[in-house]
Amino acid sequence: MKQAIIVFQKFPAPGKVKTRLAATIGNEKAVYIYTYLLNYTHQLLGRTKADVLIFHDGQINKEQYPAHHYLFYQQVGDNLGEKMCNAFEQAFKIDYDRVLIIGTDCFELQQSHIEEAFDSLVRNDLVLGPANDGGYYLIGLNKNDPRLFENIEWSTQSVFTETMDIAKKIPLKIHLLESLNDIDEYKDLNEELKELVSKKL
Repeated sequence: MKQAIIVFQKFPAPGKVKTRLAATIGNEKAVYIYTYLLNYTHQLLGRTKADVLIFHDGQINKEQYPAHHYLFYQQVGDNLGEKMCNAFEQAFKIDYDRVLIIGTDCFELQQSHIEEAFDSLVRNDLVLGPANDGGYYLIGLNKNDPRLFENIEWSTQSVFTETMDIAKKIPLKIHLLESLNDIDEYKDLNEELKELVSKKL
């Protein structure tokens, strides 16, 4: 079975990433935290056997990433839902059987969550990792279904609930991972990240 992890990421430019966090700590430190989380995410993915498909917003230096098992695509779509739907469509078009999408905001994400997500898609149609802010840090499918990404108020506290409602109506067999914390605001930082912020001049 061919497996892929799609990573949604942006070029770490001031004012373009972690804007809610920047409102508290400033753009420079927000970019620093975003880059730290980005590096954490790819270090984590270095331990997985799945291919990694980076869907990026803005420029990217491909030479910073492994030459093997990495593919690169521009994000396409007018909102996050369209972008994710198009990314899934691209991955299934090139014959992956199980596909996950993650962002770079979840410092609590572990290899065990990724393994559980892939394993769950043997018996389920959809896997979701709920985020404590009402969204989700991971979504996985074994075939694309555009309905999961339509008529949802993105970047709100209702994203996970709305997605679950749609999935149940279709209906899809759903597996839920444990709830984790996404980092969007200063209150979301754990002690390790707060210490990094305090040391960053």
